[in-house]
Amino acid sequence: MDRSPLWRWLLAWMAALLVAVRPAQAFLRFNDGTDQIFVTGTMTMGYDSNIFASKGGAGDSTTSGSLSLEYQRRAGYIGVNASLAWNVGRFGKHTAEDFANPSATVEFTKETGRTTGTLQLNAARQSSADTAANERTTSMSYGANLNWKYPVVERYTLSGSLGWTELTYINSPGLSNLSTYTANLDLFYVFTTERDLFGGYRIRLSDTSANSRDVDQDVHLGVNGQILPKLNGNVSVGWQVRQSTGPGGVSAGQFSDFTSSGSATWSYSKKLNFTGQITKDFSTTSTNISTDSLAANLQAAYAYNARWSATANVGYGLNRFLGVGGGGRRDYDVSWGLGLNYTQSDHFKASLSYGGFKNWSTAAEANYVRDTLSLSLTSRW
Repeated sequence: MDRSPLWRWLLAWMAALLVAVRPAQAFLRFNDGTDQIFVTGTMTMGYDSNIFASKGGAGDSTTSGSLSLEYQRRAGYIGVNASLAWNVGRFGKHTAEDFANPSATVEFTKETGRTTGTLQLNAARQSSADTAANERTTSMSYGANLNWKYPVVERYTLSGSLGWTELTYINSPGLSNLSTYTANLDLFYVFTTERDLFGGYRIRLSDTSANSRDVDQDVHLGVNGQILPKLNGNVSVGWQVRQSTGPGGVSAGQFSDFTSSGSATWSYSKKLNFTGQITKDFSTTSTNISTDSLAANLQAAYAYNARWSATANVGYGLNRFLGVGGGGRRDYDVSWGLGLNYTQSDHFKASLSYGGFKNWSTAAEANYVRDTLSLSLTSRW
């Protein structure tokens, strides 16, 4: 199949969009402006030195284009955000890894009244390198998530969520599909006008197509808002227990460790800020193994002026593969990156980015280095 007409059409379409630099506005507005439709197009060209995320993995040039339609409604008690997108990717040499992935999301929001919250539904086809299986995979993901908040009295607010996700692999019989169900309840206390304290409980059930099951129970405490002067965000720490069972309900072990999640930003000046993120949690891999994962990242963002900005980031990760199936595997990784961004308006944005990744593992095939370089052009109407 000759793929060049597709890319000639995409390049011509993007070039036509990017010549305009009018003030940002919706592609289509109706019902006195309460309903808006936006169109976003992105072209990305780059190089990936290890497209399979494995030892000795091959590199290749990559080209992708995406087109998305977004619908927004702001009228009445319920707001609506919905999107349809199509992402097409091509590899220079490994054409068997080419992809065409659709995605869709719809979100209903209630921001007025005593009880507020959101309901989100999503579905997407994905193509990426799986770092646990050390191969490229294609999958379908589906999800539904309900978040709500209810003020009990002046200083106390209840917040909760219910979630479901489904991950199904395509043409990968050796990998396990995963269904996850989550329920969370938090109580927030207004400690000061700048800071909330909260505590809560989360339970999560994970079922795989290999007839295994994991049940996670987590108790946590945290702070939301101003953590320290000039440092704002949301950070929580807690303790979690995972009970794993195999086919037939046979115990596969019980694991416990501290858990953490959060993001905080320190504004050094009007132009420079630093954002740190941390996540520590149990999870189930595509190879049906429980892991205890830690990921930390620090990013610096500098805005030279309204149009030019730059970013730099460093990260660290640790993945412990648990139980008999894990075989004592340990993965350690470091990552780093640089980015340069230019914004003319919503109609024209460009970014040049480099990312590096180094993984050390007790599994020989998981020792690898990966470097990526990409140039992206985006236009939104």
